[in-house]
Amino acid sequence: MYKSRGETCITECHPERGYVIKRFRPRKPKFGMKIDPLRESLELCFYREVTCLERLKHSPRFPKLLDSDPEKLSIKMSWVGYPFRHFAKAQRNTYLRHAEQIVNDLSEAGIDVAYQWSPGDDRHGYCLSMMMVDGLDLNLIDFERAWPHGCDREDQFNSLFLESFAHHDNDVFLEHLRREISNTKITQPPKGHYEKE
Repeated sequence: MYKSRGETCITECHPERGYVIKRFRPRKPKFGMKIDPLRESLELCFYREVTCLERLKHSPRFPKLLDSDPEKLSIKMSWVGYPFRHFAKAQRNTYLRHAEQIVNDLSEAGIDVAYQWSPGDDRHGYCLSMMMVDGLDLNLIDFERAWPHGCDREDQFNSLFLESFAHHDNDVFLEHLRREISNTKITQPPKGHYEKE
């Protein structure tokens, strides 16, 4: 088992058991605000993640929702790989094909995924944080900043969140994924972080 911490969550990963548990938590005090305004609230982060996973349940490129607890803001889902930045294979053609499938499946599910740190910020790396690999399989995780269009809590999304998708373009999203796949140089994972259970 290993843990990873995101801006608004702590995730316990159990690769040999095939699942992860993601718990939404406020940001560390050093960030000032408990949550990034783009994410609005931990409850909406949880809601968007669960809604997206439910819509994507038939696609092989995303985690499968196994259980969720809205009171504890906890989600149990299938484990889909290790971080691309540390574990991608040298042969990247299969990953490029999977990137197309990821974008197509998201489009068919009516889900827009944020692919920039913030609107207009074109620095590399945001998509990379969502990209997982299991051998030659490329998968995508993290949907707290995704927009599942037509969902029943859409009217609760604030204007900052909605405006962040004003120029969303799946062709641009695909280019971001392709760029990360083609240009990322593998770095060694933190020592002792991904050892077997």
